[in-house]
Amino acid sequence: MASIDLGDLVLDFGFRVKCCPRLKVVWHLGSVTNTDPSDRVIKPPPYTPWTGRIDLVMDLAADMKVALLAPTFTDEVGNPVSTPAGATFTYTVDDPTVIALTDNGDGTGEAAAMGTLGTANLHLEAAFNGSTATGDLQIVVVAGLAERVAINVGPPEEVTPDV
Repeated sequence: MASIDLGDLVLDFGFRVKCCPRLKVVWHLGSVTNTDPSDRVIKPPPYTPWTGRIDLVMDLAADMKVALLAPTFTDEVGNPVSTPAGATFTYTVDDPTVIALTDNGDGTGEAAAMGTLGTANLHLEAAFNGSTATGDLQIVVVAGLAERVAINVGPPEEVTPDV
């Protein structure tokens, strides 16, 4: 993409070939469910640095996970289109200490909070017919519901005076 620096602004522009439609990925998230210790294991690479783009932001409690349902596609103006034949999907995450990502290899997967509060960015790359479409989901891990209570005590005081 070409850019022109205009001082306080930068003008970005690019070119596209008219014959080839540009497709976008639309996220479909499943229901949120509780995690167990097996969900909170750091998965091996691939990891990916954050792309700087976000299509969707969601909050997820620190003890929950969410299913990543099969993505759908739109054209560049947002109209739904069918999934391209032979499309392959790859999920990656930028911070596996915040989100444990399971990629099922078919466009579905699971994102489980690791218990650490923070932000992780999921990236989906769909390859088809020599083209690529991407989608980016930002998950903000927030504190879960209250399940324990802490007993706070003051400083110790003498109950019987010294004689």
